[in-house]
Amino acid sequence: MALCDQLERQTDASLGAHQTLVETLLSALTSAADHAQFAIAWQRIASHFDTLFTTEESIAQLKQTILQLAVMGKLVPQDPNDEPVSELLKKIAAEKAKLVKEGKIKNTKQLLPIAEDEKPFKLPSGWAFCRLQELVSTLGDGLHGTPIYDNAGDYHFINGNNLSNGDILIKPDTRRVGQTEYEKHRKELNNSTVLVSINGTIGNVAFFKGEQVILGKSACYFNVLPGIEKLFIKRLIESPLFFHYAASQATGSTISNLGLKAMNAFPIPLPPTSEQVRIIAKLDELFALCDQLNSRLNAAQTTQLHLADALVERATC
Repeated sequence: MALCDQLERQTDASLGAHQTLVETLLSALTSAADHAQFAIAWQRIASHFDTLFTTEESIAQLKQTILQLAVMGKLVPQDPNDEPVSELLKKIAAEKAKLVKEGKIKNTKQLLPIAEDEKPFKLPSGWAFCRLQELVSTLGDGLHGTPIYDNAGDYHFINGNNLSNGDILIKPDTRRVGQTEYEKHRKELNNSTVLVSINGTIGNVAFFKGEQVILGKSACYFNVLPGIEKLFIKRLIESPLFFHYAASQATGSTISNLGLKAMNAFPIPLPPTSEQVRIIAKLDELFALCDQLNSRLNAAQTTQLHLADALVERATC
């Protein structure tokens, strides 16, 4: 048992050193000042890839680094033929003004321009920082209170814990409401709606796909305007950029809460629409490779467990 304890201590120390090394090398990628530094940082990782990414934690870190590179404009090359995002923002502003004039949305108070100290990194040519409020027709949260439940109702009352990886999850314990409560508390959700958890666990994301639901206060929703890809916004909210912002803006000592004012003010690094699409495709490709790494890792761990079980069984026969 003493030898087992010693082995455990050595393993923990080794895993800690391994995790620190992975963090350091990946950090060098996101902090590279130019292409030459980036190439050197990547070469260090590529030369030892098979020994660096051998745990679930290290693969998760790799995915977070890929996301950060994506939102910094370092994952795919810029195309000079893309329409600059400045033109896209003009079109979005015109569309919002049109919707306000038609009475379809309310006019919102304009937020302050993004200050230099709010910009965490330099953007590539053709990109621009803008606040989330500028890109959506409406942004709100759900019911601040408890609806009248109805076990036979056709509608579900969901919160932030029902949002997961792009989907609204209806759980066995998700409460139901009837038609009257639905009509009373329903929000303007549509194909452009993105839902984000803003209370407790912050940053779970889902898309509205016609589910019969009403929202609780821990589920924030916003409807993106044409030219903004929902999947790009999802990846942005899953990235370290959003989590660092949320950590700096959240209130509450026991349960974290990210208010609607902070959500509206979130500074977004926005690329042209065509580049948003390219980034989504590249992320899907790279995340699939990361998932393959995880699958091989899990298979190897399962084989090790089976082997250990077999050896112990033989030794005790």
